[in-house]
Amino acid sequence: MHPSIEDLEDDNNSVIFRESHMELQLKPLMDNGDLASPLPSTPINVSAEARVTFNVGGVTFQTSEKTLLKQVNNKNFLLSNPRNLIKYYDERRKEYFFDRDPEVFRSILNYWRSGHLHLPSTICGLQVEEELKFWGLKELDIEPCCWNNYNTWMQTIKALKKVERDRDPAYLHAGDILPPPPSTKYQRLKMLTWKILTDPSFSVIAQVYAYFSLAVVVLSIFSFCASTHKLFQISSPEGINATSLVPGNVSSTITPNNTFQSNNHSSHGSRVSKSGRMAQAHPALVIIDIFCLAIFTAEYLLRLACAKNRLKFVISVIAVLDLLAILPDYIEFIVNAAHSDMNAHHAIIDFMQFLRLMRAFRIFRLIRRVPGLWILMYTLKASFKELFLMLVFLLVGTLLFSSVIYFVDDPDVFISIPHGFWWAIVTMTTVGYGDMTPSTALGQVVGSVTAVCGVLIIGFTIPSLVNSFITYFNHIEFIVQKERLLSADAESKNRVQVQQETHTNSTGMYFEFPHHKADVITRSSKV
Repeated sequence: MHPSIEDLEDDNNSVIFRESHMELQLKPLMDNGDLASPLPSTPINVSAEARVTFNVGGVTFQTSEKTLLKQVNNKNFLLSNPRNLIKYYDERRKEYFFDRDPEVFRSILNYWRSGHLHLPSTICGLQVEEELKFWGLKELDIEPCCWNNYNTWMQTIKALKKVERDRDPAYLHAGDILPPPPSTKYQRLKMLTWKILTDPSFSVIAQVYAYFSLAVVVLSIFSFCASTHKLFQISSPEGINATSLVPGNVSSTITPNNTFQSNNHSSHGSRVSKSGRMAQAHPALVIIDIFCLAIFTAEYLLRLACAKNRLKFVISVIAVLDLLAILPDYIEFIVNAAHSDMNAHHAIIDFMQFLRLMRAFRIFRLIRRVPGLWILMYTLKASFKELFLMLVFLLVGTLLFSSVIYFVDDPDVFISIPHGFWWAIVTMTTVGYGDMTPSTALGQVVGSVTAVCGVLIIGFTIPSLVNSFITYFNHIEFIVQKERLLSADAESKNRVQVQQETHTNSTGMYFEFPHHKADVITRSSKV
């Protein structure tokens, strides 16, 4: 018997399902929605024993008509809409068949029964979202006890998609890529250059350059650090004295034994020794700096030349860091040329010292080459809200405990509340330098409470950062492994295709020779 629909509309516009002899009887509707047969004169009593059978993914579920009527006012709910439900009816098995996940449907059916949507915690959030959309339910129908787990799934999925997109060089270096496909030889050359500079997986040459660039960065950082150590310094030639580097009113700071008391000023990467002579970096380090500077400059200019939108490239974070890594050397060269007579003002010397400090920005060039470092920086950026919340808690604790310790402890140690800021910060972060310590019993109690509160504040935030880092790192490892497998599979297919083309070409060449062709024709005619 073919199923039909009986659509009985009362004041609440409800739909009544009717089953007779364990079979759902549904009378057909006309095109305009009217019943094909007249309505019964007496109301229909729905039996609690009448059952409806659903086969979802091979798992059979049964429920009563009375249960179906509970959610009848939800027009978007698939099981409450007979017009959409009838196309899933299996006439032979007398059941409704859905090729969907039975585990989620179990929760859907329970929602039908109780009006509360509880979801299994072992199912991925994306799958739950798809199932809810199919059955006509919304995320707002999820109960609060299950919402946290579902929301965690969805937020994790969004974060992984974002980190995957940000990892893509086409997004990470937005502005310095070219729109594919290149139409001219010049554009193809720029695209090739861009790939070699930014994508180590593009080719063997790109991979070799990536290792070379990493080695140059490490070498540059080594030169920067080694130039400040006495083992890599030499004394300046005779005749160049520290007094020539400072104004006349500062020369009085030179002691009778020619010792320059303020050795914080430097130039050309050198510091003033006790003899009053300049300690300069070793010439080998200078050569290394020039070599690294040339590599960094060439790479920056090449990436700028290959940029589709040069303005967007220049203001990008990575480009700014690259520029800060090379700009100080050129400014220092210009300043040295302008003051070749070595008569410089304190401000110029301090500025030169600041420029040398900016060379430390070269460490950020490792972000593009070391995945773990990039993931760490990305984790800090993605966890900005958690870090900001921790900072607020630390500021509140710093102000509170520094004020308390000021009033309850020795005023000779904690001379003001701002002086107590330092003590509160190092205590809450469990560093405890020991330069400022409470001396009274009440002050020690305050110090203990400060340390415990600091542990709690940091403990609320650090695990979240660690979990995010591990999640991002594992996902990137999965993507890298997947890319390697896909690349190996593509290379295997290309080799097979080349072999097939070679075989085809060699077979075709056989027929190009006249005597071969004649021989084949002769043999064919004999056959």
